[in-house]
Amino acid sequence: MIYYPIETLRSSGINDILIISSPEHAGDFMQLLGSGIDFNVNFTYKIQDGAGGIAQALSLAENFASEENVAVILSDNIFENDFADEVFYFQKGAKVFVKSVEDSSRFGVVELRKDGTVRSVEEKPAFPKSSFAQTGFYLYDNQVFDFIRQIQPSKRGELEITDVNRIYLEKNKLKASEFSGIWIDAGTHESLLEASILAQEAFDPTRINLHRSQQSIKTKHQKTISPKIVIGILTYNSEKYIDDCLNSLLAQDYENAEIIILDNSSLDGTKQKIKQNFPQIKLIESAENLGFGAGHNKLIQQADSTFYACLNIDMIFEPNFISELVKTISKKPLYGSAGGKLKRWDFEDAQKNMGTVKEMGKTNFIDSIGIKVFKSHRFEDIGQGEVDYGQFDHERDIFGVSGAAILFRKKALEDVAFKNSETGKKEYFDESMFMYKEDVDLAYRLQWAGWHARFTPNAVAFHDRTIGSLGRTPVDILKNRIQKSKNINKMSYLNHKIMLEKNFSGDFSGKIQSATLWYNLKVFIYLFLFETETLWQWRKFLKLRKKIRAQKIAMPRRVSQAEIEKFMES
Repeated sequence: MIYYPIETLRSSGINDILIISSPEHAGDFMQLLGSGIDFNVNFTYKIQDGAGGIAQALSLAENFASEENVAVILSDNIFENDFADEVFYFQKGAKVFVKSVEDSSRFGVVELRKDGTVRSVEEKPAFPKSSFAQTGFYLYDNQVFDFIRQIQPSKRGELEITDVNRIYLEKNKLKASEFSGIWIDAGTHESLLEASILAQEAFDPTRINLHRSQQSIKTKHQKTISPKIVIGILTYNSEKYIDDCLNSLLAQDYENAEIIILDNSSLDGTKQKIKQNFPQIKLIESAENLGFGAGHNKLIQQADSTFYACLNIDMIFEPNFISELVKTISKKPLYGSAGGKLKRWDFEDAQKNMGTVKEMGKTNFIDSIGIKVFKSHRFEDIGQGEVDYGQFDHERDIFGVSGAAILFRKKALEDVAFKNSETGKKEYFDESMFMYKEDVDLAYRLQWAGWHARFTPNAVAFHDRTIGSLGRTPVDILKNRIQKSKNINKMSYLNHKIMLEKNFSGDFSGKIQSATLWYNLKVFIYLFLFETETLWQWRKFLKLRKKIRAQKIAMPRRVSQAEIEKFMES
């Protein structure tokens, strides 16, 4: 990682670089970097004895600076752009570079006034006054060394650079500038993974060529091409939904999207209606019903795109649905999936009230804003059945997105895909799970691999859910189960076993393990007493255990169980 800050300094016009390291690592850096001749810079080395803080490390550079201005960069910070202009024009005082982040309490926080001047600076406050984090690049005049001598160690026993900046602020000599471009403080496992993804993308030949072609087009037409999206939809006897759903998708304000439909051997007029009314949409006809997972896998395998939108046919979408999901998932390289606010669509009412009143089919009841996971490993849709009064009008990370409408980053899907030992093809959704809970399983695997799911309230769609949960008490759960068909209950039970066998970790805390064991025991007792036929799914499950075990071994696991547990509710 040391190459990144060195390149940032070099491209900013700084050629004399002092590297300050701990005693145990100084030799490694000297052996790696040498004198700097290979970088066209000059390296000097100093040792910081103990963790005395950034300001204490900077104090070691006083003689090196020789009464000149000094730039400081932290070795675990990666910047997309350089600071050539800022370095060239900097004369006196101090200048910090800030970036708006979600978790600003992890950093030094800079509060700005409306005119852009600095109001306050704080080091890792519990209740930050702004979202602006102090990045790991600073510019100081030579007074900085006098100011360092004036500060006292913090509660951590370190000389904080924020305290130095506060002195500059008190003397009205501190300026702040918002950094444009990507910035990563790779001091956590999560941010290191994010940096790795960015580095991979930066040196990916396909991406480089695409970037060059887009830059060429931008030069000619002053307009960039949006990343391509393939919208995949499965149909099965879906004739009644075709017009409403596809018209809403064709009305999307996102320009670079291709719609592909796979028909799972419909017996009604679904295929004929698509061919007649929507000849511009690609239709793949399957000779058999492949189910949800295998059907979408076939579409994903054909998707030559940056993103894949997995959408249900029994839905209608607001015109900005796709563009808002793209905007959300593009905010961080670690966002592997994004979902919006799904509301109930009263399709039957819409059919009865044709004409302008047809909009009455759009209700204000929440269908799903994402998947909720409990400590017992029971899953449900967040907010389902609630009236939307704005309680979900803020973006947030969630465990996973409902399978009704998900935007996936294709790179994330490729990362967690299994290779089918018989066909040799990739399985993104587990094809052992014909229908139900395959979205939960994929969400779980993405979480283990370090890919985040993000909810945005700005992407709104309406869903005519044929099967939904009503209430959350044990009695409600029992009623919901009774109203479902036996086949659905059987598939749901089997798929829950497959998902749990694959994703459950022996490292989970005692609370998670006991809650999961107790929940599964209660389900088993209920089935033994009232649904004996469902327990025959154990035979199918046992036959699949070898495949599941191989999948579990192949799964990338880049996060600890604590990262998974933070989503689990009581």
